[in-house]
Amino acid sequence: MTSGWRSLAWAVPALAAAVCALVVAAACGFGTLFAGAPSAAAATTGERPLVRFVQFDLGIGDAAAEWAERALADARRDGVDAIVFEVDTPGGLDTAMRRIVKAFIASPVPVVAWVAPRGARAASAGLFIVQAADVAAMAPETNIGSATPISLSPGGGGRDEEVLGRKVTNDAAAYVRALAESHGRNADLAERMVRRAVNVTAREARRRKLVDLLAGDRRELVAHLDGFALRGAKSGERLRLAGAMIERRTVPFRYRALDFLFDPNTLFVLLAIGILGLALELATPGVIVPGTVGAVSLLVALFGLSGLPPTAVGVLLLAVAAAMFAAEAVLQTHGALGVGGGVALAAAGFVLFDSDNGPTTSPALALAAAALAVAFFLFVASKAARARRAPARTGSEELVGALATVREPLAPWGQVFEQGALWRARSADGGPVDAGQQVVVRAVEGLTLVVEPRDG
Repeated sequence: MTSGWRSLAWAVPALAAAVCALVVAAACGFGTLFAGAPSAAAATTGERPLVRFVQFDLGIGDAAAEWAERALADARRDGVDAIVFEVDTPGGLDTAMRRIVKAFIASPVPVVAWVAPRGARAASAGLFIVQAADVAAMAPETNIGSATPISLSPGGGGRDEEVLGRKVTNDAAAYVRALAESHGRNADLAERMVRRAVNVTAREARRRKLVDLLAGDRRELVAHLDGFALRGAKSGERLRLAGAMIERRTVPFRYRALDFLFDPNTLFVLLAIGILGLALELATPGVIVPGTVGAVSLLVALFGLSGLPPTAVGVLLLAVAAAMFAAEAVLQTHGALGVGGGVALAAAGFVLFDSDNGPTTSPALALAAAALAVAFFLFVASKAARARRAPARTGSEELVGALATVREPLAPWGQVFEQGALWRARSADGGPVDAGQQVVVRAVEGLTLVVEPRDG
C-alpha cells in the first residue's frame, strides 16, 4: 500500500481522537474541576433565606439523574431554603426519570421545577419530573406534555408487542396521575399527556391547574414562592423566602460530557469508529494510529453502553460488521465483504437501542456511517487491485524504463542522472549522446545503466 492512502486510512478515525479523549476525561472525573459554581455569589446570608437555581437542560439519562442527585445533596448540605430546577428537556429514559422523581420526593429541601427560560419545554419524561416537584412552575412561551411512552422494538407490531405497549402506557399513566394527585394538580390532564400525547402552553397549563405558578424571571418566581403552601410529602410546610438571596449553578462539564456520551448517536459513531479503526489496522499493519483510535473508541463506547444498554440483535450485527470488515482488510475480496459489513453496520444502527421511552440512533446517521465505510473499503479494494495488476519491480528492475538525464556525454561511456543519483552509463548502440539529453534506461548491468536516446 502506498503512503498516500495509508495516511488516509488513519486520518478518518483520528478525527474522533479529541472526542474520545474528552469523554475519557469526563468519565475519569476530570470534569469535577469544572463544577458548576454560583453565577451570582450569595455572600454570607446570615438570617436571609437562600434560593438556589440549578440549570437542568439535559436529556433525561444517567447523567441528568446523577446531576439532580448531586444538586439535591449539595442543597441539603449547604442549608438551602429552596432549590429550583430550571427544566428544559426533550425527555429521555424511563429508568433515569424515576431516579430523579424519587430524589425529588425524598429531598428534605423544597424542590421547585420551573420550565425555563422562555422557549424551553418539559416534554416526555420532563412532565413526570415537573409533577414530582413540590412546586411546579413555568415561564411564558414554554410548553409541557407529549409524554406517551415510545416502544422502539424492531419487532414491529405483533400482538405481544401491542400488549406490552399498553402495559407500558398504563404504567406511565398511573405513575404521572399519582404524582399530580399528591400535589393537588390536574391529574386528568397529566394522564391525557401520557395516553394521547397532549401538549399545552404555559398559560394553558396554569389555567388548567397542571402547574402552580407562572413566572418570567427568577426574581418574580421567588416572589411568588414566598408564602406558598407545599403539598405532597411536605404537606403543611410553607415557604418563607422574603428577601431571599439567589444563586445559580450551571451544569458541570462532567455531566455535559456524560450527557453527550450517553446519546445513542454518539455511541453508535464511537462503535463504528472502533470497528473501522481496528479493521484498518489489519489492512495497514504498523501504522498504529487506526488501531489506537479504534481501541480507545471501543473502550469509551463500552463505558457509555453501561448507561444505555444495547439490544442483543444490535450487538450481533455489530459483531458481523466487524468480522466482515476485518476479513475484507485481510483477504481483499474486491470490496464484497466491505459492502456486506456496511449493510450489517447500517442494520445495527437501526436496532442497536431499544427502550420504552427514550432516544435511538438516527437512521440517517446509521446510513451515512455505513456508506462511508463501504466507500472506504471500495477505495481500498481499487487500490489493491491496481497494485496487483502492476508489474512487480524490485531493486534494479525498477530502473528499467525510467528516464534519465545525461550529465557527462556518452561516447559511448559517460554519466547519467536518475532517481537523485549519478550512474555510470553507456549508449545501447555505441553511438554518442550529448550532455543534457534525456535517455531511457533499457537494461542494468551491475552498476552500469544501458541507455538510449528518448527520441530513439
